[in-house]
Amino acid sequence: MISSVFNTNKFFNIVSDNKNKILLAGAVALLTSALSAESFAQQKPIRKFGPGQNNAPVKVGPPQPQQGPKPTIISRHGKWVVQCDTLPKSATPEQIKNRGCAVIQIAQSKKQKGVGVSLIIGKLTQGGKTATMMRVMAPIGVFLPTGIALEIDGQAVGRVPFTRCLPQTCMAFAEARKETLAKMRKGHKGNFIIYQAPGVGIPLDLDLTGFTAAMTALDKAMK
Repeated sequence: MISSVFNTNKFFNIVSDNKNKILLAGAVALLTSALSAESFAQQKPIRKFGPGQNNAPVKVGPPQPQQGPKPTIISRHGKWVVQCDTLPKSATPEQIKNRGCAVIQIAQSKKQKGVGVSLIIGKLTQGGKTATMMRVMAPIGVFLPTGIALEIDGQAVGRVPFTRCLPQTCMAFAEARKETLAKMRKGHKGNFIIYQAPGVGIPLDLDLTGFTAAMTALDKAMK
């Protein structure tokens, strides 16, 4: 059963455009690296998106080769993958300090083969404060106004709004509050829900096993 009632701001902080732009560079760098099919799903683009343009079935095409070095996989925890940007052997201390790292999982639909979203969780330190940022990469063709809904163990948690679309993906972006992260650590099964049209949702399975270990590994990788 897909819940229709979500409180957007109770468990997610909708970030300002400036903070969004800061993390966007790092997230896009990770996404445009040459990742395996296990790490990311590529979407076939269509020309139009937005209200009234997204009623066609959502499809995900095969991975396409990307340019640049492959990210380094730090560890795996269940279906979670912790990975960081690959640095050259001559990397400076500053480059090492600013290396981008993230926890990643692909949430996939059991009913519609090949349909999925990429969840990227990273940390941003700004003004002496560290925030946990959640970015969801969805296929072109989703219904944008509803955003992406999240359930944990059958309970509605919140909704993440779409912030922008690129030629091959649409991005939902928000800061995850401590309450959300606590629910993910204690939970067993999550669902992301994307929409083809108003009221027409597609649940995507998110395995929460190993999430706590993955976040611990992320903290260590960023030190």
